Amino acid sequence: MTSLARVRARRLLARATGRSAITVWTWAITAPFALTVMSGLQYVRGGPGAVFVLSITQHLVVGLLLAAGWAVLRVTPARIRVVTVFALFAAIGVLRPLLFLGVGEVLGITVETGDLGGRIGINVVTTVTIFTLIAVGVDLVWDHLGVYRRLRAAQRASELDAERAAERVSSLRHAAVDDVLAEIERAAAVADAPLRPSEAARVLRGLATDVVRPVSHWLYETEDVAPAAEAENQQVRRRDWVASVLGGMQPAPPLLLAVLFAALVTPFGLSQYGLLQCVPAVVGGLVVVGAGNLAVSRVASLTARRYRALVLVVGYLAVGVVLSLTTDAAIRVQGLHPHFIWFEAGTYPAIALAVALVVSLSARIRQDQQGLEAAVQASVFDAARLRADYDHQRAAFARMLHSGVQSELIAAALALGAGGGDDASGELRTVVERIRTELLAPPEVPDPEARIRALVESWRSAIALQASVAPDAWDRLRQPARCEAVVDAISEGLANAVRHGDGSPVTLDVRSVSAGGVSVVVASGGTLSTASAGIGLRQLAEQATVELRELDGRVELAVVVP
Repeated sequence: MTSLARVRARRLLARATGRSAITVWTWAITAPFALTVMSGLQYVRGGPGAVFVLSITQHLVVGLLLAAGWAVLRVTPARIRVVTVFALFAAIGVLRPLLFLGVGEVLGITVETGDLGGRIGINVVTTVTIFTLIAVGVDLVWDHLGVYRRLRAAQRASELDAERAAERVSSLRHAAVDDVLAEIERAAAVADAPLRPSEAARVLRGLATDVVRPVSHWLYETEDVAPAAEAENQQVRRRDWVASVLGGMQPAPPLLLAVLFAALVTPFGLSQYGLLQCVPAVVGGLVVVGAGNLAVSRVASLTARRYRALVLVVGYLAVGVVLSLTTDAAIRVQGLHPHFIWFEAGTYPAIALAVALVVSLSARIRQDQQGLEAAVQASVFDAARLRADYDHQRAAFARMLHSGVQSELIAAALALGAGGGDDASGELRTVVERIRTELLAPPEVPDPEARIRALVESWRSAIALQASVAPDAWDRLRQPARCEAVVDAISEGLANAVRHGDGSPVTLDVRSVSAGGVSVVVASGGTLSTASAGIGLRQLAEQATVELRELDGRVELAVVVP
């Protein structure tokens, strides 16, 4: 067994014996099995009503046993919990046939004892297998619900951050541009009538001192940092989660499913027909189930994701029918009379779909955990970018108003005051039109220094980070593609530091290298958990030289962007 297989086996064992070992679902999901031949309904002498009443009553008693088992597990020490869980499962399997006989006696329903030893063996195998499968499935459902909820919350928080950032920039533009523009429009209305130069100069000077100057100072002095969006309490709609699970359905491993089902039905076959007579049916069933599982798996892999769950249901139903036909023929060819064979047609799809659900949820949890990690990293990056964009807009508006618009208004006012003539309305309109054009011009793109400093500050608020950027590197970062690659390298390096780090301070160094390039080195304490590169490093390697290494108890990511 490989190390990965051992890890997965231990994880499955932990799920089977953990918090979900015995839940209400253990009892509810096994209710239909109370009406199968594995419960012994073939030994009931009476009509369908008697079979139903006896089976349901027995299952209610099993529910009480499960409740008692749950209470036992509440006080069971961790070191013996695994053994205790399987002992409880096996004990319930032993008691089920005995309960069947006892309930029949109490209700006055005739029940034959039959092969009691064989029936106990069948129930022990079935109970341990089904209860374990349910425990693993329920635990996976709870885990996936938690991961899915956190993933959707992170995605929604990112959306809210983007919406709030857009609102903040819109509010900023309104305060910095629209309000100022409205006052300037009023000045333009004044210029519709003849206006003496001194009056025109007074209008312009008033705009400069009473409107533009206060707004520019407010922009310089105000740092409106919006709080991070909180969407952690967002409710996940059940249909969205179900759609996510069904959309990620995968077929059960063909060989594992064949062996599992053979293990479930073989004890029943042995008790009904004997060893030699049972062998052809078991072998034929294994061939049918193995080939059928491979066919279902192949068809499902070629089917669109939204129809894959339907393909699995139909496929496993078809395999169950063929399995029953094969078992029936294998028994008849030996001159025996088959009975209770067709229960396989219903039992097999249920087992197959349960295994497929466990496999699918395991894969889905890994995918959503990767998505959650990516969403959190993207959120940090986006928060830095949005803050840099906002700060750039704020600084740009402040500079434009203070150094541009205000200066133009004062200069124009001085020029008009020093000039002659009787009407300066034309000159006033010219100044107003020029300033209107300047205010409505699109903002500049944020410079690289603002982006990188904002990114570093965002990470510094989350981890102990010591960062340094060589002064001569800024000029080289003005090339857009190189700047993007460096930003990606910093983000990936710091994310790796969180993933592999031991909590000690992280260092970030950005330096110029020969031939006009830039190097990014991120170092942190800790060890590499895997030697293979993730998606982020592989994408980064497409535009830079990347090396992830472990040196003297520290993990170091070195990236050289040409």
